[in-house]
Amino acid sequence: MELIAPRFHRLPLKGMAVFEAAARHGRFTGAANELTMSQARVSQQISELESELGVELFLRRHRGVELTPAGAALFANVEQGLKTLAEGVDRVRRQATRRSIQILTDYGFAAWWLMPRLTELERLLPGIEVRVATTQAEVDATSADFDLGIMFGRGGWGSYRTTPIFSEEVYPVCAPAYLAGRALPLAISEIQGMRLLHLRAPGKDRWFTWADWLAAHDLPASGDQDGPAFDNFQLVLQAALLGQGVCIGWTPLIDDLVAGGGLVPLSRTPLRSKRGYHVVEHGDRPQRPEVVMLKTWLLEARQRPHAVSVASLLQTQPRTTIAA
Repeated sequence: MELIAPRFHRLPLKGMAVFEAAARHGRFTGAANELTMSQARVSQQISELESELGVELFLRRHRGVELTPAGAALFANVEQGLKTLAEGVDRVRRQATRRSIQILTDYGFAAWWLMPRLTELERLLPGIEVRVATTQAEVDATSADFDLGIMFGRGGWGSYRTTPIFSEEVYPVCAPAYLAGRALPLAISEIQGMRLLHLRAPGKDRWFTWADWLAAHDLPASGDQDGPAFDNFQLVLQAALLGQGVCIGWTPLIDDLVAGGGLVPLSRTPLRSKRGYHVVEHGDRPQRPEVVMLKTWLLEARQRPHAVSVASLLQTQPRTTIAA
């Protein structure tokens, strides 16, 4: 079977534009002035269009022209078509000139730190589309589709430039309802016996686990598997907020939740490591002004703690630090 492509009549677009202007002005002279053409040329274009369509479009009057019924029907369609065409061209132009910036980070940072600050970020970068891409993997040389990363780890990712912004600091937290009237702070052994919510790590020493926290307090990890495990921190926090157990909380991701009373810290001895969140930049790319502004904003953000935050709650308390 032979497939025959449909043949579309070649539209005389220039003639259509002349026709639309003449119909709108009601005079060939008005169309000529608008299109910077001679009146004779406008008349010729209209005649050629009428000849091609096989129908008279205008009645020539002494003081102008008048649309025939066929001309009036065509004018309505041409007017709408030119409007749609103009809108399409304008949209393409806006897209061509619209700037964007793509941020690569993990699920937890995107959901619990970046999203609450998107309005502030949009005010900082007016007219720039902010795009957020998430991953749980460490950045590598093949991750080229981002302008600026906010990644968790030890830093030193190949050819990328990295600047630390938040050190890893964790402590156990839960919803107030899950405490069931227990007085705070809890003894370490009490926390060990509670239902523990786990964040699966893709590799050893990727981030703190309950085994690390218990070992730092010289406790066995026998209860380490006594609760559900999740693949991303957002699900872990949702489970904790729903009163389903105790999770390890990372600053600054949960500062807003602690400040708002959604979560409470159970221990006054948070753990720290040499890991943390870093600003990650391509070492082989020139720095665009909006990327520089975003980086500056991130570096300044770490100096703007909340009025009530985990850091302020624990400021006067001893800290336990382990090498990780």
